[in-house]
Amino acid sequence: MKITAAELLHLAQTLDVGQLRFVLSNSARRRTGKKKNDGEPDDAPAVRGVAKLSREDLLTEVVALAQAHPKVAHLLMETVHLSPRKIRDWMSHYHEEITPEQVDLLLQLLTRSYQHGNQPLLIPTASVVRLLAMGLENVVSLISEIERERRALRDSSPLDFQKLMLERKRREEVQRLLAGIGTPEPVAFRPDDFQLEAVDLVLNQGMDVMVSAPTGSGKTWIAEQAIRGVLERGQCAWYTSPLKALSNDKFREFSQIFGPENVGIITGDRRVNPDAPLKIATTEIYRNGLYDAMNGVEIALSKGSLTRLVVFDEVHYLGDTGRGMVWEESIIYSPPDARILMLSATVGNAQELADWVSWTRGVSCRLVYHPERPVPLRTAFVHANGRLQPLFEEAENPTRLHPDVQALYDSAQYEMDRRRKKSFNWRRFTR
Repeated sequence: MKITAAELLHLAQTLDVGQLRFVLSNSARRRTGKKKNDGEPDDAPAVRGVAKLSREDLLTEVVALAQAHPKVAHLLMETVHLSPRKIRDWMSHYHEEITPEQVDLLLQLLTRSYQHGNQPLLIPTASVVRLLAMGLENVVSLISEIERERRALRDSSPLDFQKLMLERKRREEVQRLLAGIGTPEPVAFRPDDFQLEAVDLVLNQGMDVMVSAPTGSGKTWIAEQAIRGVLERGQCAWYTSPLKALSNDKFREFSQIFGPENVGIITGDRRVNPDAPLKIATTEIYRNGLYDAMNGVEIALSKGSLTRLVVFDEVHYLGDTGRGMVWEESIIYSPPDARILMLSATVGNAQELADWVSWTRGVSCRLVYHPERPVPLRTAFVHANGRLQPLFEEAENPTRLHPDVQALYDSAQYEMDRRRKKSFNWRRFTR
């Protein structure tokens, strides 16, 4: 909101000589953004000159600087504190479009925030201007939304200026968090170099491949192209995953791509078209099939089969304490003439894993590493009351928890500590 010269003069006239000198003395730092260091003298030539100016000259200088520099105008408004009556007169005189009801609404918010005991009520002009700058229609709409949400949460505490500004900031943070999220414009697909490299290594160069790339970068496309190449040669492939739900999703997806007659699924509770050239399975089922092959059972993994590709999705489960041995045994016992394609977005020691596979299987395993994230990652937090907010301070410090989240965490930690101390029986150890 732009403050006119008449309004600035009206505000400056409420200050005494000492306050006017304070505004002029600090205006230089406000304009340059330089902070005063400890021990820095305040007797610079410009400051010494301020002390010689009369009140009229001080008023003229303050208004001129405030008109030319928004930071000085803000400093002036921070310095000016007016009573509710003077604020009412000021707004009514210089903002004729404001109705008495709207003035009452603004003063009610400000009074609740700045009333302290029996002390005279003085309200910073900067707070009034912030409300006016938001636009009265926006203020009224925001108050209605906040009051409706507070009633739903059974919050009976009065709404004041500080709470209003805090809720406005929260809404702005959520808008920034969700900005740009949606369905992107369709564009022609063009594979990245790392995708083409991985497919070439598996199909044409006969190597095992470890693909380490962020979520959403196209690891499934690599598996799809490798499977397509194997099926076109009349050979077979396995696609393993750690979860039944993921296996079911891939079964539906690959059935649409390669045709339902070419895709089967084998999980603990589902068995569809098990003789298909492409089998979708959980890693445990695949490992059990290897056991059967070693015991002489005639299945698709037995000696002389046409299995030429095994895809391990989410291969970082190899590091899981309880289930990691399943992936380890599956890699070790896989047919030596079948190529292994491992996919992961979170494996931390990808090169070490690739070297281990090369040593274990006697076949060169190449690492294809792509660290760039094509889909930006935004971390949010859903509060217990259903409010969505950023998990971290995105702008100020991306590694620090948002103050609301930190407060909730501290409160929960305090309650846990209190219960722990309360349940501890000291008498038991002092008898």
